[in-house]
Amino acid sequence: MRCGLVLVGLFSLPLAARADETEDALAKKLGGIVRDPRQTLWARVEAANTIGKLGPVAGTAVGDLVAVLERLRNTEQEPLQEAIVEALGQIGGAAKPAIPALTKAAGRSIDIDLALKRARESILLASDAQDVELLIRQLTSRDASTRLRATKALADLGPAARSAVPGLVAILTDADGDVRRSAIGALRAVQPGAKPTEVFVRAIAVDLRDPDANYRLLAVRALGRIGPGAVGVAADIELLRTDPDPDVRRAVVDALARVSVTP
Repeated sequence: MRCGLVLVGLFSLPLAARADETEDALAKKLGGIVRDPRQTLWARVEAANTIGKLGPVAGTAVGDLVAVLERLRNTEQEPLQEAIVEALGQIGGAAKPAIPALTKAAGRSIDIDLALKRARESILLASDAQDVELLIRQLTSRDASTRLRATKALADLGPAARSAVPGLVAILTDADGDVRRSAIGALRAVQPGAKPTEVFVRAIAVDLRDPDANYRLLAVRALGRIGPGAVGVAADIELLRTDPDPDVRRAVVDALARVSVTP
């Protein structure tokens, strides 16, 4: 059969030698072999294994792999199911759309379930890492709205986005107040329990001079919660003892009492 000959050709040459084919095209061709019921079980399993070896660049094969996995039932062609699941895990973040199909495939056999567990973990971990890398790049965008969305998305990822800390610290001095405040919140979410740094404290203190009393109030309260770690901005807080807003004045008294406590 023609497809069988194509498969033999694919496996007989090293990937680097097939310069006339892009990795996307190769992954797509292999996916077609996996999906073709006219192929032998061995040929389909080998095609799936080769897709797995291609890794993240084989994203174009995800649809074919999922289609076959959903079509098979129970332990039908179990070696092929395992090979497909393993391949999806090796593809990583690009296989995230396959998660629902992987979830539905649970309970078919012990071996398949173990493969499913490994694949889901690999996909989700890779996906988070890829998301973080993209968001870190967006933190340097010239567009304030893009920087703001990136900080909020990183906050949602929490500790999984710890590699974004340097990028978030860099925009604590952002000229856009919303971006700066969002960066503060993201740092709290990404590294909960971390000791506030001087640049972090001063980023909060910027709002002590904001025309909006609500922002001044929130800043005073936040610095008060930090306590002695905010002693470097105690003089800035002191200036608000005569603030026109009574809530701010009350918060200042409480904050100064907390900040001045000896650690």
